[in-house]
Amino acid sequence: MEKFNAFNISLFQTKVENWSEHKDRILSLLDLEECDGHYTDYHKNNQKLIESNEFASYGEEVVDVLRPALEQFNEIYPSNINIKLMWAQKYTANHYHQIHNHGALGYSAIFYAQFDGTHKATSFYAPYVDFIEGNVLEYVPEVSEGDIIFFPSVLMHQCKPVQSDTERIIISFNIY
Repeated sequence: MEKFNAFNISLFQTKVENWSEHKDRILSLLDLEECDGHYTDYHKNNQKLIESNEFASYGEEVVDVLRPALEQFNEIYPSNINIKLMWAQKYTANHYHQIHNHGALGYSAIFYAQFDGTHKATSFYAPYVDFIEGNVLEYVPEVSEGDIIFFPSVLMHQCKPVQSDTERIIISFNIY
């Protein structure tokens, strides 16, 4: 009997070099407001994109810092990287982000801008269940501060409640 995998869901992870040199400057640019269990500028940035087709105020600086990681991903991604929407999220003790996805097309990214040993990475969920027992299939990658993960935008994911007094900050964006 031959075994083969009919479907494969690939996530890509890399380290952003020299993040510590840029961290304080970029994090100081964030202007986040409380929304649904965490702090974010997602809604402000959505409106900015609709009105002016521009990133958040820190977007160009973030892209410059992430450029080597974006170039690595572009070697795999089948077309030019076009970032649509960029936003930041901050989680403090007991903050979370419910399960969601970023739409049916393209890839999304999560950059772990402030993250320590007390934090848990984003939980990703397979779009199908375990075929034997029917359980939801969850994947939680090992990440550290300065890591970035690229994943299919359709993939369901969440930030479970933070169990730390240290702020967890991520910067996300969508690629079409």
